[in-house]
Amino acid sequence: MILRLILITFLLSATVWAGDDNDDLFNYSKKQEEALVVKVTASDLLVLEDGRRVRLIGIESIGPPPLRIVKYDEKGHVIEEPEEPTIPLEEQALTYAQELLENKKVRLEYDTDAGSTSGYLNAYVYLPDGRMANAELLRMGFVKLRIIPPNVKYEDKLDAAYQEAKKEKRGLEDE
Repeated sequence: MILRLILITFLLSATVWAGDDNDDLFNYSKKQEEALVVKVTASDLLVLEDGRRVRLIGIESIGPPPLRIVKYDEKGHVIEEPEEPTIPLEEQALTYAQELLENKKVRLEYDTDAGSTSGYLNAYVYLPDGRMANAELLRMGFVKLRIIPPNVKYEDKLDAAYQEAKKEKRGLEDE
């Protein structure tokens, strides 16, 4: 009986000992979770199986792929334009992000500000192989580095990926 009382007392007081700001066993579930990505809508935005939308922390998309303008002749038939030999960077970025993330079970890690007024969760997204998708997109030069406090936990890692892309002249040109 005394052992049960001690155990109950310990469990009830454990959250007080842990504190809300610690990355410990008691707060782990609030900071991370697994989820299935069903759609990538931009190189920095995705939709989870349960409908929640996630913005990748520390990066910003360069924008949507350019719209292809369809031209018609006087009879209303589509005028076939020759394909451009190069694929726009925006299209490459979206395709890469889709291949990297869609239909993958990922681990989301939240920083200080997990929520957003725009209806998006803010998260670092880890691929099944352990790589951080945020850093991979930067490393390939497909997104801009955009650190917004208070979400600065991996600022150094993201900056290093950005610097690698810049040094190797991958993707985006300097602005």
